Amino acid sequence: MIGTELLLGEIVDTNANRLSLALRDIGMDLYYKTTVGDNEQRMIEVLNLALDRSDVVITSGGIGPTVDDITRQAVAQATGRDLIYSKELERQIAARFRKFGRQMADNNKRQAYMPERATPIENTVGTAPCFLSEDVGGRGCIIVLPGVPRELEHLLEYSVKPILIERMGGIRITRVKVLRTCAVGESNVDRVIGDLMTSSNPTVGLAAHIGQTDVRITTKADTEEEADTAIAGTEATLRERLGVAIYGEGKETVAEVVGQLLKEKDLRIGVVDTLTEGQFVRDMDENGFGDRVISHDPPAEVVGRESAESLAESAAQETGLGLAMVGPSDEGTTYMAVHGPGKNSLVEKSRNYQDSDHIRRWLTTQGLDWVRRVLLGQLESPADFR
Repeated sequence: MIGTELLLGEIVDTNANRLSLALRDIGMDLYYKTTVGDNEQRMIEVLNLALDRSDVVITSGGIGPTVDDITRQAVAQATGRDLIYSKELERQIAARFRKFGRQMADNNKRQAYMPERATPIENTVGTAPCFLSEDVGGRGCIIVLPGVPRELEHLLEYSVKPILIERMGGIRITRVKVLRTCAVGESNVDRVIGDLMTSSNPTVGLAAHIGQTDVRITTKADTEEEADTAIAGTEATLRERLGVAIYGEGKETVAEVVGQLLKEKDLRIGVVDTLTEGQFVRDMDENGFGDRVISHDPPAEVVGRESAESLAESAAQETGLGLAMVGPSDEGTTYMAVHGPGKNSLVEKSRNYQDSDHIRRWLTTQGLDWVRRVLLGQLESPADFR
């Protein structure tokens, strides 16, 4: 990705995500992403490094009409080509301006330069011509695309992907499935499934969030059936090992899963919360299940195991299910208790409470997970998580 504004954080780089998804769709491996500012020498260095380690390099940005749009020059230098003026590119640019009802300015003629023997890629949705330049030493090629997201997305779909598919000899099917775990910790998940993370196809990887760890399965295959079979086999092994720690998949949230369970069982939950500043209730409401929660005001003194149990039981009187998240004590101790349906199910004591968004999010996730496990009747984690 090219542009000093990206390095300075003035613009969020959404094009890298677009490129990643486009390459994944056709089964092409993406190994590196690099961002470089508008400095010709550094751009040349980055492009040479990219050509040394990759067959295809795709750039985004730096092909406008201004003085600091120097991607064309850098690509010519990196691929060992002279930069030449193309009357055909000038014609394309002028035609685009006429279509917009505008006159092409002289500085737009800068955009008609490209490396010698490069293959033009017509930009039918913008004024910046694109091209593919082969390296004279046979290291590979550079495909040059605009930085305007709308233009880049169009060119990826209708021009670049067909070129890459032809070079690859056809599409390979890529499948990605994400299993979501919570309240067990990334290191514990790694300990249980670490051996599976050394596989080359399918691959298994982790992504940690506050109180949650996603387990990502990725596979490539020649057919959809082969890809689905490979995903299913690895998923079955992961579910066997991780058990109830897996709460959902894809983009499902813990609150969404809990809300759906409450709806299926026609239950509501009473909540006493002095720890998350209402985050538990907000999560349920934001996921469309606010009507399943009754929030109770806590008494003045609520610290201690017995008070947590008592408050959870009291909150469950109206609904059959109660959650108390109370504290902290002067020593930073918190207590969490779930009651019901029908019995006092879980109580836990935690230390080192801090008044921070991170801790509140973690406690909210833990509370949601406890309610989920009670509703499922699966209170015990696998032995490796205890």
